[in-house]
Amino acid sequence: MSPRTLLAVLAAALILVGFGIAGFLMLGQSDTPAVVAAATTSTATTGTTDTAPSTTSTAPSSTTPTAGYTPPTAGYTPLFEEAPCAFDLVTNRQYRCGYLVVPEDRSEPGGTQVRIHVAIFDSTDSNAPDDPIIYLDGGPGGESLATLQFSLEPTWAPFIDTRDMIFFDQRGIGSSTPSLECPETRELTFELLDDDISGEEYAIAELAATETCRDRLVADGVDLTQYNSATNAQDIADLRIALRLDEWNLLGISYGTRLAQTVMRDHPQGVRSVILDSTYSPQEDLVSATPANLVRAFEQLWAGCAADTECAATYPDLENRFWALRDRLDAEPLFTEIADVFTGEDHRAVVNGDVLIGAFFQGLYSVDTIPVLPKVIADLEQGDTDSVATLLTNNLANGAFFSWGMHLSVECFEEVPFADEAEVDEAAAEADPRLGDWFEGATNVGPAVFALCDLWQAGAGPMVENEAIASDLPTLVMAGGYDPITPPAWGERVAGQLAAATYVEFPAVGHAASVAGPCPQEVALDFLDDPTAEPDTSCVDAMAPIDFVVPGQAAAPVDLIPFEEQILALAITGVRPQGWDTLGNGAWSRGATALDPTVLVQQAAPAVLDPEQALGLLSASLEFEDDPAPVGTVQGTDRTWTVYEATAQGELTLVAIGPGTTDTGVVILSMDRAEREALYDTVLVPVLEAFTTG
Repeated sequence: MSPRTLLAVLAAALILVGFGIAGFLMLGQSDTPAVVAAATTSTATTGTTDTAPSTTSTAPSSTTPTAGYTPPTAGYTPLFEEAPCAFDLVTNRQYRCGYLVVPEDRSEPGGTQVRIHVAIFDSTDSNAPDDPIIYLDGGPGGESLATLQFSLEPTWAPFIDTRDMIFFDQRGIGSSTPSLECPETRELTFELLDDDISGEEYAIAELAATETCRDRLVADGVDLTQYNSATNAQDIADLRIALRLDEWNLLGISYGTRLAQTVMRDHPQGVRSVILDSTYSPQEDLVSATPANLVRAFEQLWAGCAADTECAATYPDLENRFWALRDRLDAEPLFTEIADVFTGEDHRAVVNGDVLIGAFFQGLYSVDTIPVLPKVIADLEQGDTDSVATLLTNNLANGAFFSWGMHLSVECFEEVPFADEAEVDEAAAEADPRLGDWFEGATNVGPAVFALCDLWQAGAGPMVENEAIASDLPTLVMAGGYDPITPPAWGERVAGQLAAATYVEFPAVGHAASVAGPCPQEVALDFLDDPTAEPDTSCVDAMAPIDFVVPGQAAAPVDLIPFEEQILALAITGVRPQGWDTLGNGAWSRGATALDPTVLVQQAAPAVLDPEQALGLLSASLEFEDDPAPVGTVQGTDRTWTVYEATAQGELTLVAIGPGTTDTGVVILSMDRAEREALYDTVLVPVLEAFTTG
C-alpha cells in the first residue's frame, strides 16, 4: 500500500469518529458471540449481532465434514466459534467474525489451544458461487485483519464482488492467540531511527531485543516449535471443515504462496484452485539468494528508466548516481523527520547508505513507489529528504502489522536449517559487494538470521520442507518484473513443476502482482471463474511500462462522474473524479504516484452542526498543524458550504462544512500547494455543488 493511500484511509475513518458517531461504525461487532459452530459433532445455533449493518449468516444445517477429510491426529475436533471482531473496520459490507480453536500441538490435543481469528465477508453478488476465496498473507508474520481498514476497498473489493472472501490472522499473529509479536523489537526500531550504526551493530541490538521477547513468550508457555507452515496448513484444513465448506480457492501472496503449497502438499482435499502470487517455494534458498534477487530488481529499475525517454533525460546514469549517493550518505548521513501515522508523532531518522538501500528494496515491492525512485535519488543529491521520508514513513507503518516471533518460528524451522552459512556469508560479495553492510543488518534474510535461529529454538523441519511440491490442482502463478524478493524465475520454475499450472508475468509491477492493478486482477478473476481453462491474459501486452515521475509533469485532467454511496446511516450522492482509486467510506485517492497527496473525502454526520462546531470536532481527529482559516463559501444543491484552509499531515487541506436540514456534510480535499487553484475550481466546487444526502 502506498503511503498516501494509508493516510487517506485513516483520514476517512477519523472524520467519522471526529463527528462523534462512532456508535454507527462497524468497529468490530457486538460484544456478544453469535454462533458457536462445531466441525463434526455439535449442532450449530444461529443468532445475529447487535451492530448494523453487519449480519451473521445462518449456519448450514449439515454438520457432516466434507468427504475425504480425516484429522491427522485423533483426539480433537476443530471448532469455529463466532465472536465479535477484534479489529477496527469502517465499512458497509456484510461480514462476521470468529475463532478457529485447535490444539497448539496436535500431538497433545488436551494441551494449549490456539484461537485463530477469522473474518468472513459476504460477496456483493447475490448469485456468487459457494466456493469462497481464502487469503493467505505473507511475511511470514504479516497481519491480515488489522490491515483491512486500509486494504479492503482498494485491494480486495473486486474479489469480494464475485465471491465470499475469508481473511484470517495465522497462528501467532495479530488478533490470534497466543500472539508471537515482539514489541521489544518494534521499540528498538524507534530507538535506533536516528542512530548512524553499522548493519552488524544493528544485528547485535536486535538479537538482544529478540532474546527478551523469546524469554517472555517461553515463560508464558508458548511452544515456539508449533508455529510453522505445516501447523499453519493444518489450521487452514481444519478451518474449511469447521466452516463446513465443500471447497474453496486459495490466494497466497509472498510467504502465503509457500503456505498455499504446503496446503497443496499436505491437505489438497477441498481445494478448488490456487493462485500463487510472488512465489516463494520450499526448494528456493531465500537467505543466500536475497542479494542477487535485489541486484536483479535494481537492474530492472536502471533499465526501465533508461528505456523511458523522459526518465533517461532527467535522470541519466542512474545506477552510478545511486551508488555514488550511497557512498556519500555513508560518509555524511542526512537526517529527516518521519511520521508514526498511528500516533501523529514525528521522529528524527538518519538517512545513510544502508537506509537508502533498504528504502529502495522496499520501494521496489510496490507499483505505487517504483515510479518515484529515480526522483528520490535526485532529491537526496540535493539534500532534499522529503520523498525518502514518505517511503520511510510507510515502511515504519507496515512494521506495526508484523509478528517478528512468528516470522522467526517459520523461517528457523523450514528455511534456515537448509541454508549454508558459508554461502550466505559470501552471497552479498558475489552479487554486489556494495550490499555487504546492508545485508549484515537485514536480520531476517542476512547472515544474522543464523544467530537469531540459534536463540529462537524453533526446531528443524524434515527434508520435505526443502523440496518442490507435486500437485495437479489448477494453479495460476503470477509474477512481477520488478519484484526484489521473489523473482519471476521462482514463479516460472514452480509453474513448470506443477501438472496444471499457468504462469503469467507482469513486467511493469513489483511484488503482489494480483493486486497491483486492473489487468492482474482481471487475469486472477478470470482464472477463478474457470480454473480448468486458460485465463485471458490479453491485457498483459497492453499494460504500459512504468511511468517514472519527472519534474514538471502536468497532472491528468479531471473528469467528474456521478456516484451514490451508502456511508453508514446516510446515502450520499454527488460527483467524484473518474479514475481515482476508491478507498471506501467516501474517500478517493488520485494515486498518481506514492508521493501524490491528492485525496478527496465526502461524508456526512447524522446531526446538524454549525460549521465552527463541526470543525472543532474534526480538528482533534485530523490534527491540523495550524488553525483552519475560512476562505470562501459555495452554494450547493441543498446547503451552503463554508470552506476552510489548513495543513494536515504536512499537506494543504481544504475542509468544507455544509449543514443541511437533518445532517452535516463534510468534504475534504488534500493536495500539493502548487495545485491548489486548479483543484479548487475543477474538483472542490463542483463536488460541493452536487453533494446531497438522503
